[in-house]
Amino acid sequence: MKQYKNKLPLISILMPVYNAGDFLVESIKSIRNQTLKDWELIVVDDGSTDKSSEILKKYAEKDSRIKIFKFKKNKGLAYALNYGLNKARGKYLARMDADDISYPKRLEIQLRYLKRNPKVVAVGTQVKLINEKGNFIGYKKFPTDPEKIYQMMGTMMAIQHPTLLTYTKIIKKCPYANHTTAEDVSMFFKLLQYGNFLNTKEVLFKYRIRKNSDSLKNPKKTFNLTLKSRIKAVIDWNYKPTISAVLINITQSILISLLPDNLIISLYEKIRFNDLKKLKIIVPFYIKKYRLAFR
Repeated sequence: MKQYKNKLPLISILMPVYNAGDFLVESIKSIRNQTLKDWELIVVDDGSTDKSSEILKKYAEKDSRIKIFKFKKNKGLAYALNYGLNKARGKYLARMDADDISYPKRLEIQLRYLKRNPKVVAVGTQVKLINEKGNFIGYKKFPTDPEKIYQMMGTMMAIQHPTLLTYTKIIKKCPYANHTTAEDVSMFFKLLQYGNFLNTKEVLFKYRIRKNSDSLKNPKKTFNLTLKSRIKAVIDWNYKPTISAVLINITQSILISLLPDNLIISLYEKIRFNDLKKLKIIVPFYIKKYRLAFR
């Protein structure tokens, strides 16, 4: 890959890695198999203690487009992401997680969307969900209309974070919040100040659901940090939520405070996919079960 060695890449792909050795090979291969070849892969190894470092070294030796930055100790996802942002040299920046898989035409199609829509600053994709074994478990669908995406941001994430493609100069002005979870929420709201968001109609990404993910370990903490970012977006970043979004946030806050951790994720998914019939059954049942009531 010597032809890429001294050339500024078109796209910088930012991938934080922490003990992802079981999935890393498949993830890197999905980037190397992209139909768009003009990229650099910026990998921030956040103090991995498994075989991740060995795998990364092997692929960096094969492909000069892969740049490895390694921390001796784990510094956290937000720190790793912001560090990687500062190393990005491409005109565009794409996100990628070490346990996910990009379809071969992902970058090509997303870049086409971005170039054809000058008012757009960020493009995500539709997502296929897989489990830790790589088995298909469903789809996660996102709106494609910028106005619907804007409205959705008031209640839930409207772009799957690791599918993001944006402009490097802009996202460098929107660093990640120093949180242990939900670090991307404030980044997205800051990015939204610079233009519209889009999602492709195509499914271009396999997103892996893992039981040990930070957001699933402490869903109440994740929600509270997300809510703080939404409030900050209204106060500091000129985000204008709808009345229904405000009411939904109030309802979510009440439910989060009342329900046990093991039910919050299930409840969220029912809301996320608008399964209101099941929602009307689940919520009263568990409020009654735990002898809780709205005041």
